[in-house]
Amino acid sequence: MILRYLILFVGIVLMITGCNSLISQNFGTHRLRTVDIAVAAAGGLGDADYVELNNAVLGTAMIVGPALRATDKDYVLRPILTEEQAASWEGGQTITTNLVAWTETEVPACTTPPGCPPPAAAPVRGLLSEPTWRKNPTEAWAGQRIALADETSYLQLGEKPMAWYWNLLLFFGGIGLAIVPEARRFKQQRTPPGEG
Repeated sequence: MILRYLILFVGIVLMITGCNSLISQNFGTHRLRTVDIAVAAAGGLGDADYVELNNAVLGTAMIVGPALRATDKDYVLRPILTEEQAASWEGGQTITTNLVAWTETEVPACTTPPGCPPPAAAPVRGLLSEPTWRKNPTEAWAGQRIALADETSYLQLGEKPMAWYWNLLLFFGGIGLAIVPEARRFKQQRTPPGEG
């Protein structure tokens, strides 16, 4: 009985998740939004999940969130700055930012300065997603002359929302998991003994 309800619940969750993601991808927060860095630095990302920041500069400063186990990856975090902030930082000033980019890496050379920054021409694009706090040593920013604003957004570089066909599969898989077993059970209860 409990297993039956658990399967039904999982099916409903998968169905809702798939449907919600399909709608968001085409009409909502999962659609790519292009935002100027000046707007983003003023807190103008709104409810976006997938963004590209125009005129943004990935800072030279970096901190590393070390892997927690052998199968894990290191996190490399860099501030996302306006051109003016980048110039001020290069001039020796401490900069306050509300935007941090992060990536995962297994390459040891990428965890020591200057690391492996993306090419300057590469777009600053990714999913707004906060890294796990265990690999986000925010106290290390002070040594890099970076201060974080009270409300800081994290951009996982290069990440995209799940492709539409996987969301569709989730939706139909959820329907199958939620409805098919219940329909079979209902049919068996309606079938008189000796028939079927």
